[in-house]
Amino acid sequence: MADALLGSSVQVLVEKAINSASEQIGLFVGFKNDLEKLKYGLTLIQPVLHDAEEKQVTQEFMKRWLEKLEAVAFDAGNLLDDINYEMIRRRVEIQNQMNKKVCFFFFSLSSPIAFRCNLMANKIQQINMDLNRINEEAIDFSLQSQIGARDVPALSPPSGEGFVKNREIDSVTIDTSFIGRGDDVSAIVTQLTATSNNESLSVLPIVGMGGIGKTTLARKVFNELKIDIHFDKTIWVCVSDDFNVNRLFDLILESWQVQKPGVEGREAKLKQLKKLLDGKKFLLVLDGVWNEKPTLWNEFLGALKGTSPSMGSWILLTRKQPVANITRISSPPCALKQLLDDKCWLILREIAFGAWELLNELQDIGFKIAQRCRGLPWAACVLGGMLLNEGIDEWQNLEIGLQSLGGDENSDVAKILKLSFDRLPYPSLKKCFAYCTIFSKDFQMERSQLIRLWMAEGFLHSNQRNNMRMEEVGNMYFTILLDSNLFQDAEKDDYGNVLNCKMHDLVHDMVQFISKFRTISLKESAGVDYPEKTFPIRYLAMGRSGGEEISFLLNESFSYTTTLFLLENKSNNDGLISFLTCLRLLNLTSSHAKELPKSIGKLSPLRYLDSSNTPIETLLDSLCKLYNLQEFVIVNH
Repeated sequence: MADALLGSSVQVLVEKAINSASEQIGLFVGFKNDLEKLKYGLTLIQPVLHDAEEKQVTQEFMKRWLEKLEAVAFDAGNLLDDINYEMIRRRVEIQNQMNKKVCFFFFSLSSPIAFRCNLMANKIQQINMDLNRINEEAIDFSLQSQIGARDVPALSPPSGEGFVKNREIDSVTIDTSFIGRGDDVSAIVTQLTATSNNESLSVLPIVGMGGIGKTTLARKVFNELKIDIHFDKTIWVCVSDDFNVNRLFDLILESWQVQKPGVEGREAKLKQLKKLLDGKKFLLVLDGVWNEKPTLWNEFLGALKGTSPSMGSWILLTRKQPVANITRISSPPCALKQLLDDKCWLILREIAFGAWELLNELQDIGFKIAQRCRGLPWAACVLGGMLLNEGIDEWQNLEIGLQSLGGDENSDVAKILKLSFDRLPYPSLKKCFAYCTIFSKDFQMERSQLIRLWMAEGFLHSNQRNNMRMEEVGNMYFTILLDSNLFQDAEKDDYGNVLNCKMHDLVHDMVQFISKFRTISLKESAGVDYPEKTFPIRYLAMGRSGGEEISFLLNESFSYTTTLFLLENKSNNDGLISFLTCLRLLNLTSSHAKELPKSIGKLSPLRYLDSSNTPIETLLDSLCKLYNLQEFVIVNH
């Protein structure tokens, strides 16, 4: 089976290694010849990568060839990091010795420095031998060179008769989210604001398949003026797959922007909630409820009922029918129906064209594409994003690509998502996008932080052709994903700048599947089903579930890990961190640990360190040895 991300991963690693080798040639005299050979071997193989990526879809041996190249390119990048670190360390030590006015033969053959240089020399020679064999295999496989296949963003828009210029969004633009949903909004608002409701707390589920617009509809209802007037308090909580009662109470309190109780006990939180809600009629929206255990739901509902004696409060929740069945009390669910094809076409056309005049030759093609949406407004949004700024040829190609659809709804949605991923223009953009699964579902991804994480991982490179810095390339990538509707729910500042956004659950599932075992998020102590063979786990996130620390068995797969998120853990798991010697990024946000890991000084590749919202008060001297560290974030709220 083909690996949708493998080709992009290899191209990004090769590009990164070529850039690093180019920067270091001549700086480390002893390695000049070996570095030139390394750069030559990587440059020689770069033009055939696109052909190899296409052939691995049907040829298993080509997939194995790419996997070998991925491992060698990864090792080359790490070795170049080590060489760069060694150069910086030498300069620092020489300067320190000069300051102390101590003279000795610094480059003695018996010194530890010479020993390290010999080790690095042996490694680079082995990598060059491996690259030579891989290049010979490329010739044997008759891989075709494609000139200009490098991952360089082009800022100039495509030209052509069918090209549509970028459009501006204003208050007159049609709100595509609610085409065909006006009656649903009115019906729900009427039900929630009815004065005849004698229940202290009622529940109304909005149900439907993924992508049908449950969250969008709930948000529209939540922002209606009648709702704001009728209820004393409105609360929005993103639940996702972690239905923990204590966590839900924390999220409700956070929606008031009040400080949580100093203790973690439920009684303290309920006492504070009762103080805030007493005598008030409230609307609580629980978005994205995945829990199917009646006991957890009854536990939450029973506790919440006692917070306010007033009549007419509501819980509005969004989820699929099986989940809604356990939460229904007296109100039948609002079951969203699929849109008609003409409504999907209106959504698609608005996103792709906006106020611009529709070209006649695209009318029929566009409607055929809309028919493939299976009545899902979100699918229409994604397809419209794929066609934004595209000419007639791309519309025709997309329509042809969608002709294979025709299975069940879930299968068709998955194929549309996969197509949207495949059509992303740059390998490094695909890597940046896939990296986002390190975050949990419904996580608000901060734009500036996300770009810095991409930079720390080495996904972004400055573009001298267009005079773009890394940050500008990252901003361009973020905008492409947002315009393609692969990112959504953008929040903006007063000047219209996007601050953060989310990924739709379906998008998150798709990218997680594409990433396979490259990205793993552990939230339970039950462990992970690892693949039979050793598979490089690049990105690892660990949280807490029910207050329990997560334990699992380390194996060789984790020796390739470059990102570690230790979120809300009670300790920093020093043994784990010392095992992950390739870490470039360490996030300890909201950890309960009172000090940094003692082994942190050994993480020479580390670029990014975040210890925000932790009780850490003192820093270790070994931090001064992290010569590659580019950003250390310390923010306490």
